[in-house]
Amino acid sequence: MTGAEDLEQFIHRQENAVRKYRRLFKLAEFVILTLAIYTILLLINMENAFGLVRALELYADKSYDVASLTISFSTIALLLISIGISLIITLLLYRREKNTSVILLAEEKYPILKERLRTAYDNRNLNNVIINDLIYSVLEGTKEIHSSAFLDRKKLKVVFILLIFTISALGIVIYSDFRTDITPEGMKEVIDNIPGIPGNDNTPEDYFPSDGEGDEAGKENITGEPVVVVVEGEEVDLSIPPGSESGFTPTGQEDENQPKFKPSSSYEVGQMTAPAYREEFPEGYEPIIKSYFEELTR
Repeated sequence: MTGAEDLEQFIHRQENAVRKYRRLFKLAEFVILTLAIYTILLLINMENAFGLVRALELYADKSYDVASLTISFSTIALLLISIGISLIITLLLYRREKNTSVILLAEEKYPILKERLRTAYDNRNLNNVIINDLIYSVLEGTKEIHSSAFLDRKKLKVVFILLIFTISALGIVIYSDFRTDITPEGMKEVIDNIPGIPGNDNTPEDYFPSDGEGDEAGKENITGEPVVVVVEGEEVDLSIPPGSESGFTPTGQEDENQPKFKPSSSYEVGQMTAPAYREEFPEGYEPIIKSYFEELTR
């Protein structure tokens, strides 16, 4: 194996190690985010939110047996939601990640290889005494370089501490069943009262707008134009109140089963009067009865 091939093998081996470390860091950050989001959802009682969703209210109280464990639907749903949110955040964080060259990392950690490793790798396909001597001298310097040298130990400590913290926090919340006073119902009320959100500022006048101004606004007759007649100098409103048309069949849709009526009296209309009108009322009752019937016509 030539010196150029040895140099290429060294670079590829270190690149694989760096990619492996980065994948492990991404996985650890994904797990930390998932645990943190799941803990927050438990603290704000989001497991009660499924009962407010009509499509999920039937499953809100269901439980499933998984490997001798009973897991509720809300637990599974919250875990899936946490995984989804964590996955989106992780992808956004590493969307524009730039791949750092292993050669630059090696030259940064080992100043003795600065510029020399890069020059030797870029000219590895050339065959002359100077390049060959440079490659062999670089290979001698890389013998002390191990893959673990490219592991970011400071970042590893931070990730490890965060992982322990999130696991401990989740364990405490689950074991003690600790919850805050924040509930989905309360959050819904707060959102409904936020001005500027469509639907929050609507009033009854928005649904039943009036054309009037001042004292005339809000006095519209929604059943149509009023019908007023004058009876003995007094105005009587003859408009049909809402709902009074119930019980009538529109024209063309008459019921074929005609109701049965009792036959009327054999006396002709107008030939018989009620005996009540022939009775004599005590003094003072007549104006009271008259005013009563007048009120009925109004």
